Amino acid sequence: MLPFEVSLRILAWAWLLVVARASYVATDLSFGNRRAVSRDRKTIPGFQLVGDPHQPEILSNKIILTPPAPGNQRGAIWTDKPLLHTQWTALVNFRATGPERGSGNFQIWYTKNGREDASTASIYTAKKFDGLALVIDQYAGSAGYIRGFLDDGSTDYQSHHSVDSLAFGHCEYAYRNLGRPSQLSIRHTNEIFRVEIDGRLCFESDKIKLPVGYYFGMSAASSDNPDSFEVFKFIVNTDEREPEIQDPNQFTQQQQLVQSEQAQDGPVNNAAEGDIPSFSDPPEVQASVIKDADAQFADLHNRLQAMMRHILAINRDLTASQQAIKDRLNGLESMLSKLDSLQGMDSRITTISSDVKQTKNDLHNALDRQISGLRSALLDKLMEIEF
Repeated sequence: MLPFEVSLRILAWAWLLVVARASYVATDLSFGNRRAVSRDRKTIPGFQLVGDPHQPEILSNKIILTPPAPGNQRGAIWTDKPLLHTQWTALVNFRATGPERGSGNFQIWYTKNGREDASTASIYTAKKFDGLALVIDQYAGSAGYIRGFLDDGSTDYQSHHSVDSLAFGHCEYAYRNLGRPSQLSIRHTNEIFRVEIDGRLCFESDKIKLPVGYYFGMSAASSDNPDSFEVFKFIVNTDEREPEIQDPNQFTQQQQLVQSEQAQDGPVNNAAEGDIPSFSDPPEVQASVIKDADAQFADLHNRLQAMMRHILAINRDLTASQQAIKDRLNGLESMLSKLDSLQGMDSRITTISSDVKQTKNDLHNALDRQISGLRSALLDKLMEIEF
């Protein structure tokens, strides 16, 4: 690689590190992040487990959705709360083990109604759902595939004549009996939807925009000769700390609570004297005007809120800048790969030219020898005729 190319790559990655986006772990939607999956080995906070005919087994460091035996098992886990962010990353550490001819499938869901949409279903037994499904299985008798499916609630997958044809993206991945967990990453932003496996790109699209407020889930199913699917970690990271929409379930509960308090205590004054006012931008105030502790606290409160809004705006700008730089870097890497291929082509052309020259020389030499031989034979024949 040329020194200029090395410097360019180093500069680009250094700039990406400088503007790297902040991410926040959505603890209500995650498990296995630097702590045990379950403390009591019976429940996982924020999640529901479903099984048929048996519940998935919970250990301190993993969930066994389908056991090594017996076969024909189904297991699933779903979040209790929806995701309230548009820009996020979901990381799944999973492992599949089984006999040589074992089989099964593993699904990662992001659906409107959560457990009600799919429960323990696979992509082949799911009915209508609204959202996304990523499927890991031995599609078409292969060593393994990762495929993406979408439904807006209008397609019944269970009765569809060709479910496999509905996949919008895929990549090959031999996931069975690796002896280690595989790490699947799903990245969703306003610009891109990307799926990566073990740090390499599986597939991506800039056409997919998933709604906010849907639920995550994972389900697995095993056959007569079963594969065991284990999940070690599920972590959701968001680009913003604060939710972009309010949880509709929480909103309903708060509304019911307020209505109950109003019925008991009478009307509520939302701007009672002494309350802290809310400002979009706090006005400039002379220090001499702020005399008591309440006024000082109110002024500090409003200025901190304004500062947080500015920080969030800067973070959004940095995120947008980061994406633009990533796109530019991808373009530069594509150009560099083309240059590398051109350099290789130049070397091949040089080799071909050398071969052509050598062949030309060999032909000339062979032709000279042939002409010399014909000439000698002709002279001998003429001499025989004369005598």
